Amino acid sequence: MSDTEEEDESIRKFVKITLVGEPASGKSCLCSRYRGDGGVVGAAAGGTQGAEVSAAQWGGAALRLCDVAGAALHSDMLRNYLYDSDIVIFVYDLTNLQSFEKLTDWIKAVKDIFDVEAKKPLMALFGNKSDLEHQRAVRLSCVQKFASEHLLENFKGSARTGEMVNTAFTNLIARVLGKKAPLEGAAYKKNQDNLVSDQISTPPLMQDSENSLIMSRKVLRKVQRKASSSVCRIQ
Repeated sequence: MSDTEEEDESIRKFVKITLVGEPASGKSCLCSRYRGDGGVVGAAAGGTQGAEVSAAQWGGAALRLCDVAGAALHSDMLRNYLYDSDIVIFVYDLTNLQSFEKLTDWIKAVKDIFDVEAKKPLMALFGNKSDLEHQRAVRLSCVQKFASEHLLENFKGSARTGEMVNTAFTNLIARVLGKKAPLEGAAYKKNQDNLVSDQISTPPLMQDSENSLIMSRKVLRKVQRKASSSVCRIQ
């Protein structure tokens, strides 16, 4: 690491993550889920007003989560809400086609704001409400095309169940900090198929929990002799 990089690391006080998108797409719930609050936001709140900022931590880094109201798209305050963002996540509801189509306006607004800024944020796409996949209204091919055209990191998950939420945030934060994102055990492996990309991912190997040990033919023959009533087949 160079002296300049060390200085940049030392003066970095926090990583700012800003979530934008249409009302009811689940931005507040995603923030809540990542903070560990369960992904539930009180219905009586009536939705986010302006922008709500909350704090979190990842490793030794302090995080600032900025949840921007859907109504802020055409607001003069949008520039202020986006100021100093390290990461901008465009959130849509995969059961609501309009929430996805409006991201075109959000992308334009955000890029226009950062066009004159020296610091460019890492931008990503998050399709929320994957727990309602059976109600999907946004075609996967459209999502892939949109992400490719705008060079967006692309995720799909659920604030309600927590699916892919931590993985998405962790990968983005690690990218900004120049660190390797840690694997998240079984949950990480289980949710790899929810990473929407232009490439076809290789499916994980099928595993039988009762026969997870790979035995040599010699050992296997011994087992067969002891258990003559059972038949073992190696495929």
